[in-house]
Amino acid sequence: MVQQTNNFHIREATVDDLKYTDDIVRVVNEAYQTGDGWTSPKHIVSEPRTNATEIKDLIERNGTTHVLYLALDGDEIVGTIMYEQPNDKGEAYCTLLAVAPTYQSRGAGGQLFRYMLEQMKNKGIPTATLTTFASRSDVISWYKKLGFVEESERVDFSFHYKDAKVKPTGDSDLVIMKRPLV
Repeated sequence: MVQQTNNFHIREATVDDLKYTDDIVRVVNEAYQTGDGWTSPKHIVSEPRTNATEIKDLIERNGTTHVLYLALDGDEIVGTIMYEQPNDKGEAYCTLLAVAPTYQSRGAGGQLFRYMLEQMKNKGIPTATLTTFASRSDVISWYKKLGFVEESERVDFSFHYKDAKVKPTGDSDLVIMKRPLV
């Protein structure tokens, strides 16, 4: 399914999108490391979020362990979002939300997230879950506007994601947030 939005369309990634690998890497890493927007965690995370090998693997295996969506303006990649297939509790982890800096604060992130949540609901996934840094109250508020509820449990990024390529430079406590879909 393809959703047409203001200036771009959102769809599930396919192997035909391998040609966009470098563009996807650029958009994701720029979203995580540049700009002074409220969504950028550059003051917390100092390393690139992804690389070409990881993105190629995500595209080639899309629909197996995860589902990756792309937002495009014509042939230009302007955003990404992904969920991992549900665990044994029926919770699907949402990740890789990234919007090109020139598209930020224009509703693109919300449209990406709402589109993905609707697709998850249509597939019968009971719960969407995510984590975000506890120090990011503005981001937590944004997720609440999307219907997510903050859990009382906190997770230490350095322990929970000890093998992650991205290492936090500051506060590493993560908030767990969940949203029922059915």
